[in-house]
Amino acid sequence: MSEVAAAPGTGTPTTRAMSRAEAPEVPARLADEDATYWFLHRGLGWTVVLQLVWVFDGPVQTATLTAMNRALSHGVLHRQLIRPGIPGARPRWNTAALNPELSIDDRTISADRIDAWAADEMATVDLDPEAGRCWRMRVVRCDSGDTAISLCALHLVADGRTMVRAAADAMARAGTVDPDVPRREAHDVAPRSRRRRRVDDVIDAAGQVGRAAAGIVRAINATRQQDDPSVPGVADRPVRAPMAQRAPHARWARATAAVPAVDWDRISAECGGTANSLYIAVVTGLLRSSGYARLGETVKVGVPVDIRAGVDDTRANATAGVSIMLTDDPLPGGDLGPIRRAGKMAYQRLSDGRRPAMAHLYSLVWLLPASWVTKVVTAGSGMPDAVVSNLGDLPPEMLELDGCRARRSQFRGMAQGVDAAMPHRFGDGVQSWLVRTPDRVTFSVFGCDEERFDSDERLRDLLEEELSAWSLPYEVW
Repeated sequence: MSEVAAAPGTGTPTTRAMSRAEAPEVPARLADEDATYWFLHRGLGWTVVLQLVWVFDGPVQTATLTAMNRALSHGVLHRQLIRPGIPGARPRWNTAALNPELSIDDRTISADRIDAWAADEMATVDLDPEAGRCWRMRVVRCDSGDTAISLCALHLVADGRTMVRAAADAMARAGTVDPDVPRREAHDVAPRSRRRRRVDDVIDAAGQVGRAAAGIVRAINATRQQDDPSVPGVADRPVRAPMAQRAPHARWARATAAVPAVDWDRISAECGGTANSLYIAVVTGLLRSSGYARLGETVKVGVPVDIRAGVDDTRANATAGVSIMLTDDPLPGGDLGPIRRAGKMAYQRLSDGRRPAMAHLYSLVWLLPASWVTKVVTAGSGMPDAVVSNLGDLPPEMLELDGCRARRSQFRGMAQGVDAAMPHRFGDGVQSWLVRTPDRVTFSVFGCDEERFDSDERLRDLLEEELSAWSLPYEVW
């Protein structure tokens, strides 16, 4: 349940303009990294939605917006999920048959309503992978003359890097004479017979059985490995009440902050850290000041890491999460070195192939009934207290459209369909997503624990207090 991020030292997600002759090849079936979001879809009935939001300082022409929307329909987001005919086989991807129409609101809104407008879109957009509705682009004009754009996509079809790349490519093509790009297909070029599809499903299911068996062996070996004794474990975390008790209404509080990049870099350097370690410190500091965990109590911070092999790796989700256990976080203005070192150790463990046992069992998701998987993944207390997803630098193509500059850019995500009557929740303490432009660092925060974050105003106050304590200038909305 996390977003993609680049680990410090490994480089931030990069985007290259795709060939004008063809769009990237889409993998034929879901990958193991997609298993989480497929399980949430079929097992819990959740729809995990990601959102990019821009505010452009001028009226972007409708023709340009339409061209961008059309270009998106030729990119990696434009897919349709086909369920397999054989148990144990993975669902297949096809190109979606219908192109989503650009949605432009009839009425203008005031600039101070943009975030509420975008949040409502993310919470209510009707996406369905099996119907081929995996993304939607919506636009609203502001009475100030600005143009706000929301691009929502299913996490099942895209992680943060995939979505950023798809948006950048579409925006780059929006200004061309013909934004349409033929999609290169490695599968379903011609209709296949029902028998051929069934044979393919049998072959895939057999492969999953073998991979699941190998994964079980790796999981057993992982549990036997002696981890670094200097790193606190999950057992050191305080026992908390079940999330359904702490969040009985299954609601999230939201806040977004923008900080000048030069000040963010200056403070992180002065405190002996990196831009990413400062990000972790601010988010965990906010979590502690809320009363969720006192200084001295261990909190688990989940940091998603991009594991793509390169720019030609077109998996929808290619993320491995690492965990950092923090007990004596630096107070604002303190030494960021411990967070930086803890992060390096976590990334090194991932590089060495030392992963939690559960990470080796994704192949079982395709083989076991959803009810069984639900019992396994919701048992215990392994969910991070905070998830910090650093998507890094946005490509230049995303910062200007039709001659208008992007005054704001942000990224975030949520789960639709979380039933307050059920015991399951999306997230525990806080979830956060960061993007960067040459002049600003912008990160959105969702408070999941209703006892600590009972309103948007409460979360914004805590965020402002934390940024002020770090002597960072900011804008919060």
